[in-house]
Amino acid sequence: MTASFVEIDILSALRFFDEAVLSSRYHATAVVAVAGEDMAVGLLSHYLSEQGCRVEVLPYRCTQGTKRGVRLDRWVRAIRSSEVNYYQVEIKNWSAHAIGGRVLDVGASSDKIEAHKIERWQKEWDGSTFRKKSVRKVLTPMKPPEPNIRVEPMVIYWDAMHPTGSRGPLFSVDIENPHFPRVWVFSVSAYFRELLASGIRKVEIEMPDTVNRLNWLNRLFKLP
Repeated sequence: MTASFVEIDILSALRFFDEAVLSSRYHATAVVAVAGEDMAVGLLSHYLSEQGCRVEVLPYRCTQGTKRGVRLDRWVRAIRSSEVNYYQVEIKNWSAHAIGGRVLDVGASSDKIEAHKIERWQKEWDGSTFRKKSVRKVLTPMKPPEPNIRVEPMVIYWDAMHPTGSRGPLFSVDIENPHFPRVWVFSVSAYFRELLASGIRKVEIEMPDTVNRLNWLNRLFKLP
């Protein structure tokens, strides 16, 4: 494991965020502040890499190129063969701890998981666009990091969701938008559950900001 990689215990992550176990109460906001965005985009990169893409989380700010206006969280470049896609990414780490969140047990039945995914998606999508303005902003074109590139919008959610309840963690929805023909959605919980079902209990992903924060926490605070 290199200096910017972190090992995540999948079962512990699901229990913390999806089951909201008693010992996790009041800590979710702090944990997300330290590691949430890094974990989300790191897992997206891991998933796309497993699908045969060369992935890079770009260092550029994801803005409209103005002092005010919409800000998104990350630029991600994925290359498969000769096809290059740039994703303007918004991250929403809403879990069972969030207002309106819903618990989904790690050992939930396939029927319960399917129903949860459909219900959670319908809570976010009104049939033509995202219900919440804070998510809908992902459909605003950002200033691209390079000229003449293909850009597509993507939202990463923690919560497990899918229009039909399917197992897959990544899906797209066609939209009527003058700038984009579709929007992509990636679910961290769904990907963790897919990995766990295949026998994978730990995953190493690149989380450079989190590594720096953990190093500072380790310097500042020591358990007696």
